[in-house]
Amino acid sequence: MPVSYASIASEAQARFGWKLFTAMRYLESGEVERVYTSDAAAYPLGGRKPRRDTAWSRQVLVRGEPYYANDEAGVRAAFEDADKIVGLGLGAVINVPVTEGARVLGTLNFLREAGGYRPEDVLQAAELASQAASLLK
Repeated sequence: MPVSYASIASEAQARFGWKLFTAMRYLESGEVERVYTSDAAAYPLGGRKPRRDTAWSRQVLVRGEPYYANDEAGVRAAFEDADKIVGLGLGAVINVPVTEGARVLGTLNFLREAGGYRPEDVLQAAELASQAASLLK
């Protein structure tokens, strides 16, 4: 079966669950662009934002390491739109970089209610991200 965002979404839902799933492409311009969303009303396709020099961007987009937070404080520490995220009832997040070699192509982003993820879920998400490189090229 070919890999698609829908197949990744389905597999992630079965493995560790999510209430919001998005995929972002990291553009050469330094912006990130939403290329998949499970909630187009809250987070529409094509939404772009500049990559800011934050601890989150250095960890995920520069070093290619996952970000995991299981509470509202962790969400607020990482995201400028934390009020919106928390307002949607989301308080746990896993962001995993999609890479090709050492290059970060983008991220897969899974969110759910606070306390909804375990550290081992990050490994499951990273495994799914390893399948997504062809989708972000």
